[in-house]
Amino acid sequence: MQAVITLVVLISFSLLGLYAKELFLQLKPAIPYLLALIMLSMGLTLRGEEFYEVFRKPLGIIYAGLLQFTIMPLLGYGIALMLKVNEYIMYGSVLVGSAPGGTASNVITYLSGGNLAYSVSMTTFSTLISPIMTPLLTYTLIGKRVDLPLASMVLDLLLIVLLPVLVGILIRRVFPRIRHLETLLPYLAVFFIGVIIATVLALNSERLKELSMQVFILVLLHNLLGFLLGYIFAKIVGFDRTYAKTLSIEVGMQNSGLATVLALRYFPPESALPGALFSLMQNLNGLILSIIFRRL
Repeated sequence: MQAVITLVVLISFSLLGLYAKELFLQLKPAIPYLLALIMLSMGLTLRGEEFYEVFRKPLGIIYAGLLQFTIMPLLGYGIALMLKVNEYIMYGSVLVGSAPGGTASNVITYLSGGNLAYSVSMTTFSTLISPIMTPLLTYTLIGKRVDLPLASMVLDLLLIVLLPVLVGILIRRVFPRIRHLETLLPYLAVFFIGVIIATVLALNSERLKELSMQVFILVLLHNLLGFLLGYIFAKIVGFDRTYAKTLSIEVGMQNSGLATVLALRYFPPESALPGALFSLMQNLNGLILSIIFRRL
């Protein structure tokens, strides 16, 4: 149900961004703060078990992080080159690929009959190392094409990703009763992601018709190949079916909200389109994939 609600909310906000853009055009400065609230909500939902899982099976988590931060950045860059998209769309595609795993993967893993503890642990691990990995990968892939302030991006990620997550974890420990709000937090995060998507589409409404099909193909291939390669590399190292499904989902689903925020901060608004569309695409494809995985 949560995945369906997520998809409905994101589609609704996408339409609002396109057809009621005046409501969102002024919200661009607020987007980093919205992402910080999303990451805070993630921290509020994290339990000690997730961290125990990281230390109990570190090799599996590290392997997942390795795949996350190699497959997806290279796909984002390679597919953009193959399709000959413009520079700004390429930057956005690389940012999507270089982002950590998204919390939506945990929902899809649950629906797919995967290992939820492993999924949450992978998302947590990739999020915690993203302040280093995301800027480093972005700089490596497109640093020669654009003047990218690496130190500034690292600082931004520390402030809008890592710090809110750690604050959320601290609040959960100091105020245990906050756990009663845990079921509401994912919906709050989806709402904020919807606002971010609507703002991106509103900012790009004039360019969207020209770019939509090209960006659509780019994002579709990026997401589907991420799912496929995640599953293949899981089987290569001997993961069982449950773990392979989980790793496939984790690799293919990104924190596209983060990619969108970084794109808006460092590049023209057009570069945020891959991240905005990826948010929609990964949830739709994830729901379809969960139906397939349920039968495996």
